[in-house]
Amino acid sequence: MQAYQDITLLPGDDIGHHFLWEKVYQQVHLALVDNKNNHGNPVGITFPEFNTDKHRLGRKLRLFAPDIAALEKVAINRWLERLTDYVHITGIRPVPDKLTGYVRFDRLRPKSNKERLARRSAKRQGIGYEEALAQYKDFQPEYTQAPFIWAKSTSRNQRFRLFISQKSTTEVGTTNFNAYGLTKTGALPHF
Repeated sequence: MQAYQDITLLPGDDIGHHFLWEKVYQQVHLALVDNKNNHGNPVGITFPEFNTDKHRLGRKLRLFAPDIAALEKVAINRWLERLTDYVHITGIRPVPDKLTGYVRFDRLRPKSNKERLARRSAKRQGIGYEEALAQYKDFQPEYTQAPFIWAKSTSRNQRFRLFISQKSTTEVGTTNFNAYGLTKTGALPHF
């Protein structure tokens, strides 16, 4: 990754931190969906102020791309036009040579609802819902305190918690990211 751009959230009395994260991230998600190519999404996201101990994302979002042209194509300023009073967007900059390492941000999906898991199993295995539900009779739900952003599925028009996990790594890995800018295998510069 050779280029990055920072977005800093500026919550105020009239708009809260979590509400602002939801609105900003929804627009970033739409921008990434709009700009994906045949190989996926070349733009990745980090949260420079992420704090695992305090379960916080912080106020900053950093977009990374293989080159300046890829970030220019995303045109994040255009996507965040309605929120200009509540965000500060830097210009596109080259990634510095001195890094503290590499980091991976991924979606965390705790298994907390056995009914949802049973519906999914029934569909995948071609069995009835009751039979799939019986497979989960000893199910123990997983819970997490990981930071999250409220997101909205445009296909199902449902809100959900997008839990985010962070992992430090020495491997750079792939440069393809999902529609939320997250990855299971790649890593991005941390500075």
